[in-house]
Amino acid sequence: MIELDQIYIIPAKIFELILYIIVLSSLNKKYKGVSIFKRPSLHQYFVLGIAGWILYMILDIIIFAIAPLSLSEPLTPGIMQGYTIEYPSLLFANILRDIGIIGAIFTAWFYCMAAVRINTGISLNGKIFGSDKKILSIKNFKLTWGHFSSILAVTILIIFIILDQIKIEIIDSTTIHVSSDWGIAMILIIILYSISTILMVQQLFKIRKTQMEIEYKHRATLLGWSIIIFTSGILYWALMGILLGNYESIKQFSLVFFYFGHIIWMISAILIFQAFKQIKSDLGKDEQN
Repeated sequence: MIELDQIYIIPAKIFELILYIIVLSSLNKKYKGVSIFKRPSLHQYFVLGIAGWILYMILDIIIFAIAPLSLSEPLTPGIMQGYTIEYPSLLFANILRDIGIIGAIFTAWFYCMAAVRINTGISLNGKIFGSDKKILSIKNFKLTWGHFSSILAVTILIIFIILDQIKIEIIDSTTIHVSSDWGIAMILIIILYSISTILMVQQLFKIRKTQMEIEYKHRATLLGWSIIIFTSGILYWALMGILLGNYESIKQFSLVFFYFGHIIWMISAILIFQAFKQIKSDLGKDEQN
C-alpha cells in the first residue's frame, strides 16, 4: 500500500533539499577552514539552522512514502499511528521522524536566535547555554546555568520527539492518507517561529526609518523576509493539515497544496542565499562572536 500523492511530491522535496544544500555550501565558502564556533554568531545560526532543515528534508522525503508499505488491502477505515511492531514500515517511519524532528527544532531554535541577533544585537544562545553563573558547587563539581539550560533543553527535546508521530488515515479499503500528528513538538516550533516573525516584522519597520549603509540594510531586509516567509510556510502546512482533514472536497487538490507549501520554503532559501551574497566585505566585521 502506498499514497501516490506522497510519491508525486518527492521531486519538489528533492529540489528543495538541493536548494538548501547549495545555500549551505555557499555560506560555508566564506569561512572555509574556520570552525563553526569561531564564526560570527549570525553566520553560525543560519548555517546550523539550514543544516537542521537539510536533515529534516532528507528524512521527510523517505518517511511519508514508506510509512504505509506494511499495510495490505483490503483495509478497514480508521487511524493508525505511533510505534507499532505490527506494521514495521510505520514503526521505521516514526523512528526516522524522531531524528528528523530534531533537525526541524534545531532550525526553529537557530532561526529564532538569528532573529534576536538581528533585532537586538544580543547573542542569546551564548547567554543561555554559555552562561558560567553557578547554581551549585560541591567540591570539584560545579553546576552552572549553562549546564542546567542544556540538560533542560535535551529533556524537553526528547519528550517532544516522542510525542510527535506519523499518522496513517485509512479512508476506505483502498485509500489512505499519511500525515504527521501535530503534537507538542510542532506547537513548540510554531511558538519559536512566531517569536522570530514578530521580531523580524519589528526589524523591517525599524530598518525603513534607520539611516545605514544600503548594503547592510538590503541584507537585513532579505534575512528578515526569509524568516517571515519560512514561518508562513510552517503556518501554511498547519492550516492545510486542518483543511485536508476536515473537508473532503479539497483533497482532490492536495498535490497542488503540497507543491505550493514547498515553494514557500524554497523562496526562503533563495532570500538567505541572496542576503549573504550581497556582502562584499567580511560578514563578521561588525559582529561579536
